[in-house]
Amino acid sequence: MRGYRKNKRLIYALLLLLSSGHVSYAGDSFVKIEQAKLVLTQNNAKLIADLDFQLSATVQEALHSGIVLYWDVSIVLKQKQWAGLWHKTLLAQTNRYSLSYYTLLDNYRLKSEQKQVFIRFSSLSDALLYMRHIVYAELPMQARNVEQCVIAVLNVTFAKEMLPVPLRPIAYFDKQWDLSANERQWCD
Repeated sequence: MRGYRKNKRLIYALLLLLSSGHVSYAGDSFVKIEQAKLVLTQNNAKLIADLDFQLSATVQEALHSGIVLYWDVSIVLKQKQWAGLWHKTLLAQTNRYSLSYYTLLDNYRLKSEQKQVFIRFSSLSDALLYMRHIVYAELPMQARNVEQCVIAVLNVTFAKEMLPVPLRPIAYFDKQWDLSANERQWCD
């Protein structure tokens, strides 16, 4: 019976600890999709989006401690088929970006994982300002019906599974690690 009481106290203490670490940002989201626009041509599309990235003090501290932050930016273009019963996917693409801090060089590095290209910044605000603008110039679409609108779905997701294992449980339960944007869907 003593073991049960100790476990019960431990569970209560853990729940109290997890619930006390709540810090709120305006709108309860540190990353927002402010604007998104799709420019269509015959077989291609161009996506232009503006995001708002804010990092909490906890995330900035982790970044300065050597933790690399990863975001997945996915775009899906689709059209309705058979009176709207299901959708035909014209394009589905996901790009991963990473943000890291290098102590010896005292700079931040933003890297596109698909292109294996990185850009260095002298300050975190400059890096977040650059991350704010997303432009995909050539998005090839297959078998597009020009008489129907194209439904675009933009999603910006923070990859919590890429964090070090001891940090993952904290990131899943602490609002300061909520670095994903709400999905944006529109029709052009």
